Amino acid sequence: MGAQPGFSRRMRVFSGRVSGLLLMVWITMMAGCGGPSSSEHEFTFESMGTMASCRLTLPQDLSAKQAEAMVRETFAEVNTALSTWLPNSEISRLSRAAADSAVTISPLLRTCLLTSQQLHKKSQGAFDPTAESLLRLWGFYSDQGRLPGRAALDSALADLGQWHLEGLPGRVVKDKPGTRFDLGGIAKGLAVDLAAARLRKSGVGHGLIDLGGNLYCLGGAPGRENWRVGLRNPHNRDEIFASVTITEASVATSGSYERFVEIDGRRYGHIMNPATGRPAEGLLSATVIAENGILADGLSTTLFVLGPQKALPFLAEYYPQVEAVLVVLAEPAELATIRITNGLKGRFFLHPGFEKQFQVVVED
Repeated sequence: MGAQPGFSRRMRVFSGRVSGLLLMVWITMMAGCGGPSSSEHEFTFESMGTMASCRLTLPQDLSAKQAEAMVRETFAEVNTALSTWLPNSEISRLSRAAADSAVTISPLLRTCLLTSQQLHKKSQGAFDPTAESLLRLWGFYSDQGRLPGRAALDSALADLGQWHLEGLPGRVVKDKPGTRFDLGGIAKGLAVDLAAARLRKSGVGHGLIDLGGNLYCLGGAPGRENWRVGLRNPHNRDEIFASVTITEASVATSGSYERFVEIDGRRYGHIMNPATGRPAEGLLSATVIAENGILADGLSTTLFVLGPQKALPFLAEYYPQVEAVLVVLAEPAELATIRITNGLKGRFFLHPGFEKQFQVVVED
């Protein structure tokens, strides 16, 4: 897929540039309260190679300590199963499995692979959960970039997509021994979904969960109908250039300008195009608003790989209920174009002062 290197157990690897792996990190909390029987609680911690933060309106019978433990444990569970940086994780063991051996998988991994399989098929391979070999080849796991030779690139490309599900499906079979998995472009979305579901079951009706820019908005903001979520400027990560309003939905952004390797003075982004074996080009960022995190996460990567010409037609054909914001790469003297789906009309706001950098186009 436009794969993103698997979440790390080592924050050192993900410091600086990787904090922008998913670019949407600023949240405007709308004023209001949850009523006399509730209280607000905020907490932040490191998880899955990035920063996680939550702001929750808690019912009386759920303590802040209980809520925080619930989120921490959920993220740790996903990390333990799906991190490629943990040699004994389920996904690492699957990558090491021999060809033609049926490997029984957990519900967590099955959910990720089923969604990955659907995205892969619909996008004609733009999303591929087996791009780990490409990422290693380009140096994203070692943080030392290197330009692959043609033979090495062809070998890595030949291993992509060589797997299938069987059984319920409860097992994975690798068709080639060199096929290796990386779920960095989808697993964080699953993690926020699971956390949101567990919090909702415990009575949390309003809250925001942020895992490295993968957001889940429970209900609307306290006392309001919606949340207002800010988007980082792909030209300057310290600026918020736009915002969108959402209710009971998940948001994810993919972009490659912050997570990169330098090779001979040139920057190469981390999102791989499986068709070429090279970093995807054409977009600065792709933001997706969907009903759940795993879909938003996977689709943001898929759209980034598909690029400015194919992304929105793909979305209209297969996911018409999903909204998107695409920032298209422009020539130095031109305005960058922001293309938004029609459903965001009246919900997307370009902030004052950015009209000289961006032009907004609403797609019909």
